Amino acid sequence: MEKLALKLVNDIENKAQEQLRLLEQNFHAQRESTIHHYYQEAVEESNLYIEQELAELKNNVRQSETQFKWKVKKNLFIRREELVEGLFEKLRNKLIEYSKTEAYQKRFLDLINQTLKAENLTDGVLFTKEGDCEFFAKALTSYPNLKVECSGLIEVGGFILQESNGKMAIEMTLDHQLKVQKEWFFAHSELHF
Repeated sequence: MEKLALKLVNDIENKAQEQLRLLEQNFHAQRESTIHHYYQEAVEESNLYIEQELAELKNNVRQSETQFKWKVKKNLFIRREELVEGLFEKLRNKLIEYSKTEAYQKRFLDLINQTLKAENLTDGVLFTKEGDCEFFAKALTSYPNLKVECSGLIEVGGFILQESNGKMAIEMTLDHQLKVQKEWFFAHSELHF
């Protein structure tokens, strides 16, 4: 009986060891499976996070580049505006200097005479800048019904010829021509901000 009891105890121990070993293998397999599952989830989550961070970084770089490009373009636009304003200011000053010459007086006197003949005008008002009134009044004495008056609207030079009834006015001022050229430049420069 003792032998039988020892054999039973031995069988029980072997069975218990076998069960323990199977449980241990099962535990390790489940543990490895769970660790692998969590590892995969962590890898996927970190890859997603990395992709989001990369996308955000790319977006920030694009924004920075765009902002930089706009800043450069804005600075170039401002500089161009300064250069254009300077150019037209120099041109205006040269025209003012030109309006003090005999060539200017002769040219515009001829233009006035041509306009009066072309429009068949014998009376009206000729508006000129302050410095030209006296010259044109003396030069146009052959038109007794044409009054020469100074106008604050004309700063550079030229004239505005208006019929006495006020229905028609012809503007031939350097001020207007300068303004038209400046507007033409801006319309055709194709440099927009």
